[in-house]
Amino acid sequence: MKDRIIIIILLLALAPFVQARFAIPPNTGQVPQSVGYCPNQFSINAIAPWYCSQINLAAYNTFTSWEPVMMLAVLFSFLIAAVIFMAGVAARNKKLTAYGMGELYEAGASLIFVSFFMLIAALIFGIIPGLYVGVDPYNTSLTYIYNTIEATQNVLNALYGPYMVASFATSITININSLATASTIFNYALIPLEIWFIWPAQALASLLVEGLMTLYMEFYLIMFAMYASIPVFLIPGIFLRSILPTRTLGGLLIGIAVGFYFVLPTLFSIAFFFTSQNTMQSFVAATAQLNNLGQGSGAVTNGLNQNGPNSIPQVIKTLQANMGSFWISVLFYPALILALTYFTITTVADLLGGMAPSGGALLKV
Repeated sequence: MKDRIIIIILLLALAPFVQARFAIPPNTGQVPQSVGYCPNQFSINAIAPWYCSQINLAAYNTFTSWEPVMMLAVLFSFLIAAVIFMAGVAARNKKLTAYGMGELYEAGASLIFVSFFMLIAALIFGIIPGLYVGVDPYNTSLTYIYNTIEATQNVLNALYGPYMVASFATSITININSLATASTIFNYALIPLEIWFIWPAQALASLLVEGLMTLYMEFYLIMFAMYASIPVFLIPGIFLRSILPTRTLGGLLIGIAVGFYFVLPTLFSIAFFFTSQNTMQSFVAATAQLNNLGQGSGAVTNGLNQNGPNSIPQVIKTLQANMGSFWISVLFYPALILALTYFTITTVADLLGGMAPSGGALLKV
């Protein structure tokens, strides 16, 4: 019992230290470069300079502006837990005493999470990537997705011109009464253009448009996670976790913040790092070929050439063959990432929101 009390006292003593450690310097209005876990004498500046100049400053600004409120919420939970514990001791009720001790541990967990959030961010976003790959997860994931969006749009733009010319050519109908046979031959002569070029181009464009919409959703999902995780989920989660009836909701919000802020961008950066290169190369090459082969009447003549070197159908076939890597990076890996993010959210929510008995258990004591 004595060692538990000592641990709780140390946790309480840590609160003013944390607030002083992360406090914004007065009368400046700005966050200096050496705040958070990026002091000038620490080697993280050399390992991950992007973290100190970008992510650390953004997280530090948001986190420290709400830190006094979070500390008050944590101290309030300590107060409630202490009242329950002392009431159990005074009433010599072992169940109530044990419940109060559990609440003290819960309050200590909240304090530890608030105290070391910036350290966790420095480890996950700065030190670990800096030692192994040397990239910023947010910048990497957003850059790869943006480049893939741009390459996909370029392919669609390059495909649109020759497709419209070929569609216009196949829509022309010639009727000459004195040359009915010649008219029929001309009208049927462009049917291979529809089979080899127009119909495959329609199917390919439909897939590319759907993939483009998915890429935009993923891009703005990461943007939302970057800007909303701390102020929208983490800070209210810590506050709600300090109140007995809303502890489960608070744990869920903290889990969402951890999953969105840490897991989501890191996994997206890894996935696109390994899959987007092949897609980018094939799309850039196809765009150049379509722009070259689809000029003017070439959209018709090259569209009728099924197997030649200057053949639009061959370009479309090459794109169709590379759609596998495109859908792996756009759909399969993001679905897996969302599943892992959901698993992280539920695990953290269960850990932080379901450790202590619920508020109804207090009524049963």
